[in-house]
Amino acid sequence: MKKILVIHTGGTFGMVPMEPDQVLAPGNLQDELLNHIPEVNQIAEIDVQIVCNEDSSNLGISAWNSLAEVIYSHMDKYDGFVIVHGTDTMVYSAAALSYSLINLQKPVIFTGAQLPLAKIRSDARLNFIDALEVATRQINEVLIVFGQRILRGNRSKKTSISNYGAYYSPNYPLIGEIGLNLEIENSLLLRPSGKFIYDPGFEPSLLNILIYPECDPVFYESIVENKALRAIQIIGFGAGNLPERNKEWIRFIRKCVDNKKAVFINSSSAHGKINLDIYESGHNVLKAGAVGCKNMTIEATTVKIMKALHKYSELQDIYSYTLSNIAGEIDL
Repeated sequence: MKKILVIHTGGTFGMVPMEPDQVLAPGNLQDELLNHIPEVNQIAEIDVQIVCNEDSSNLGISAWNSLAEVIYSHMDKYDGFVIVHGTDTMVYSAAALSYSLINLQKPVIFTGAQLPLAKIRSDARLNFIDALEVATRQINEVLIVFGQRILRGNRSKKTSISNYGAYYSPNYPLIGEIGLNLEIENSLLLRPSGKFIYDPGFEPSLLNILIYPECDPVFYESIVENKALRAIQIIGFGAGNLPERNKEWIRFIRKCVDNKKAVFINSSSAHGKINLDIYESGHNVLKAGAVGCKNMTIEATTVKIMKALHKYSELQDIYSYTLSNIAGEIDL
């Protein structure tokens, strides 16, 4: 029987109602699992390790590094890993682990719930069973298992706060679906291209700017010379378009690059690929020194830039790393 390490970070999954007002609070995950899902022992032998007990909106670099370290230090002891995580920032954490644990030889599966395990209509029980079973398979990457779907972690987005099917993968097919049978499309899975590499660390010196009609770069002028800021991701329209008539955006980008800040262009549209060659505004953005993020999600790009900032100091190295394929997060 496979041996799986269950790593708990908090979130809705393991919370239990507390009297007298039924406010949700973190419960004891080990007891909850045994009480509510005793049949887990039919799937795998599990151990539980609690890294933290936090709402996922509080999780960031410290948690990402801790998760990577736990998996790295237990890699030889377990056949796979299931990470119980809050839904709000799960895709960020999944992307972070995919960049920190390169050429994985074992599955790392994220899951969680829209309702706590203790609730009658909770999705936690089925999500956990599904994630545990996927973690026993021959998989070498970071996946999200949720709502009977199997998705690549760094290709996923959260799209619902109320539906049990909370995630989708806009620019990559589902890795699999779970119904009467567990169906995995093995041809979509990553294959290790070399030896396993443990590469923790991120630097958060990044600002994301969401473009909207009449958005004016004058609002951001004061940040250009801020030495603590090293990169900017501008989230434009469509294929990466910025307001063409407002020439100040081009001047803003050029000034950022002149001040040694990496500038990336992404899109508020989930589906499709950034293409700065289609329209004049894109050509001008390229000439000003920015680069497009191809078809990476905003979340995957955000975390990847943080990784690049941790690893490199030169703009060209930051650009090169961010636009390379680290763990199946981008189509080149």
